[in-house]
Amino acid sequence: MYLRRFILGAVAVAPMLLAIGTPAHADTIPPDAAKAFINQSGQKLMAIVNGSSSQTAKSEALRQLVDQIVAVDRVGHYVLGRYVNVATPGQYQEFLGLFHKLLAYNITYQINAYKNISFTVNSATPEGDDMVVDTTITTPDKPPADVGWAVDEIDGQPKIVDVIVAGTSLRITTRNDYASVITDNGGQVSALLTAMQHQIKKLAAVQ
Repeated sequence: MYLRRFILGAVAVAPMLLAIGTPAHADTIPPDAAKAFINQSGQKLMAIVNGSSSQTAKSEALRQLVDQIVAVDRVGHYVLGRYVNVATPGQYQEFLGLFHKLLAYNITYQINAYKNISFTVNSATPEGDDMVVDTTITTPDKPPADVGWAVDEIDGQPKIVDVIVAGTSLRITTRNDYASVITDNGGQVSALLTAMQHQIKKLAAVQ
């Protein structure tokens, strides 16, 4: 299946001036502000994952947190790639709605399996228009994982726009996966929408 599971997607670093929608304005965020934002977001994440609430309650809390800390519309705009110009306005809006759901389900599907995680913020380094905050995530009986979080300031608020795991940008991986679905189906954006709907049903069934 081309729609691989991922933690977070991301956003274009340059504006795409399109008739069907332009992402909100983004600026490079100062290193200390980016680190503080990721630390705060990580603490909220740990509180949910390590809490005693039911899995259903945790899933809902995680979905709400995703909407708060991730630039989901910019993420979606980027991963649709050049097919933003192919999609009709209706398809574009449907895609963004499905992407919101799929992103949240993917995150909760993966994170619900973890408990007793710890989260350490390390350095912050500018990369292009993003500020990438390096963190170390530790779970019992597993090697520590180094995860980079790309942060932009969007309309005055810090937002996550990419995640780098093992040197791989998940925004690029996801965009390539989505493009493969469309190109393998004759360039039809509707094929991607159908695939996303099926993926959401599968993930919803196990949460």
